[in-house]
Parts: sequence; C-alpha cells; structure tokens
Amino acid sequence: MLSLSAWIDLSKIWDVPAGCLLRPVPGGYNNALYRLYDAKGAPLPYLLRVYGNHANPKYIQHEVAVLMQLAKQALPFAVPAPILTRRGEPWALMEDKHRLRLMVLIPFIHGENPAVHDLLQAEGVGEAMAILHVALARLESPTRSAPRPYIELNRVHPLVPDPFDAMRAVGSLATQADVARVNAVLERIYAREGQIRALPQQLIHGDFIPGNLLVDGPQVTAVLDFENCALNPRGMDFAIALDVWCWEVMGSGREWERAAALARGYGRVGRLSDEEIALLPVMVLLRNANVLMHLIGRFLGNLSPYVDVASWLESLARVDAWVTLHGERLASCVRQHMGAG
Repeated sequence: MLSLSAWIDLSKIWDVPAGCLLRPVPGGYNNALYRLYDAKGAPLPYLLRVYGNHANPKYIQHEVAVLMQLAKQALPFAVPAPILTRRGEPWALMEDKHRLRLMVLIPFIHGENPAVHDLLQAEGVGEAMAILHVALARLESPTRSAPRPYIELNRVHPLVPDPFDAMRAVGSLATQADVARVNAVLERIYAREGQIRALPQQLIHGDFIPGNLLVDGPQVTAVLDFENCALNPRGMDFAIALDVWCWEVMGSGREWERAAALARGYGRVGRLSDEEIALLPVMVLLRNANVLMHLIGRFLGNLSPYVDVASWLESLARVDAWVTLHGERLASCVRQHMGAG
C-alpha cells in the first residue's frame, strides 16, 4: 500500500480524508487504477484513475461528457462518472517525478469481471450492451475530442499513419510472412469499408471486454472505461465481445454456445440490423487490426516490447483463419439467437 503523502494530498483536491493510502488495482494496459484507503487502512468507496498515455484534459472531455450524461439515466448498472473536485472540475492534474499526470476520482463499484465460460453471465453481458446502446443513442452529439471510428485504421496511432506499412516499420523483426498476413487481412477489411461506413452510426462503448465489466452472478453491475466511446455501427461492440468471449475456444465447437448466449442477451432488449449482423465477421477482424496498429505504435514509441506485437500477430492469424472458415455460420448463429428483438 502506498502513502499519498509522498505523491499528492488528494484531500486538497477532492472531498476525501487527509492522509489517504493507495493500493494498485490489477488490470489496465494504458491507465492505472488505485483503491483509496483511510490512514488506518480501512477501504474507502473511491478509485483513482491515472492516465498513462497523455496529460491533456481535452483528450478525456468526450469520455467525461458521455459519463456525466449516462449517470443521469436510470440504468440498471453503474458507470464510472467522475466525482467533481473541490473546484467543481471532473479531473485534476498532478506532477509526478517532473511529469504531469491526469487523474479522475470515480466511485468504487462492487463486483467481479465476468468469466467468458459462464453462459448466464454472457447473456447478462449481451443484455447490458443492448441497454447501453439504447442509452447512448439518446445522448447529445459527441464533442470534437471524440475518439476516431474503428474503420479509420490510419488514425489508431500517430506513428502508424499507413496500416499497410505498419509491419514494415518494425524492420527485421517482422518476416515477409507477417507482412503478407497483415496486409491480406487489411485488404479484406478495406474491401468492406464502404459497407461499414454506410451502416447507421451511433455512440458505442468501444471496448466491451470482461475487464471493463463487473458482474454479480449473471447480472452486470457496472460498465467501465469509456475511453474508446465513439461513433460506430452498433455491431462493432458486439463484434468485440464475440472476439473476446470466443477466442480461447475458437475451432473447438464451444464458441457457438458463447456467441448464442451473447446474442440471446442482446435480443432481450434490441436487435442488430441484418446488415450489421452480416458484417460481424469483418468487424471482428477490424477490432484485431485496430489493436495491432495500437501495439505497433506503442512499440515504435518505445512504450511496449515487440513480444506484445508478436503475440497479437499470432492471435490475428488464428482469428483470420477462423473467420474465413466460419464467418457465415457466425452471422447465422447471431441472427438466429438474437431473434426479432
């Protein structure tokens, strides 16, 4: 447990006890989370989120605006709307080792991350996604600081302006086979770019994965981390969930029950359009390509080791092979189990 006195006195910024202690919360790739405790070690109902990629508030203005609006809706689960500072601001800046850090204080929400093998939880996740989509569709237009849409692969990372040159940019670490594989996937994605852009767009969560969800049994208690919330087809969230929930069992036959559970849950509240469902396989690839571009950019910026890129390349190859063989069946499975909505 870390003492904040050596870092910063949060009680001067927020209405929290003086002398708070911090304990890191596991998880988080780009940002860090800390649970707050009082001076005697008793837990407090707060989490401190410290952003690791930037310290400019303009980059979180959109996320904060979305959360503040969602917090006013009667959702059956919590969202991490920032707690205002003593000055009435939703964020604060601090200096840590001569580096500015951007941070927000959010409520601590009880729950645990869902298990991808739990089908009842998968149904609950699908239902929560549909409820969130309805709520997000009501919100005001996004601010100028909104993240870019998933289809804009050339804007994922400033060090990767051309996705087709991404693997060549890492030099001899990438084989010719790596370059060919990635570019083949990109060609498949861009062949459907016009169709993806033609789908109705709305705000979506953008990272609907177990690490950003909390559950109590089959019920979702919280949806976290809206940093990637942007205008996209609704189906992009569902494609992300399919990718994460099914990845470890792709090719085993057990992926279908997980995909069906997500679809049944979503179908309790709404339904994706036939056009969105038909494009789910390519949107699964699009999600994987986005992560790869991000990891390559982090590697080129000396923020991540190449092993992260290599690991995702293996994942991309596996997903690409599975989507090639089973893409039509995936769309049919979702269509059947999502029902009429």
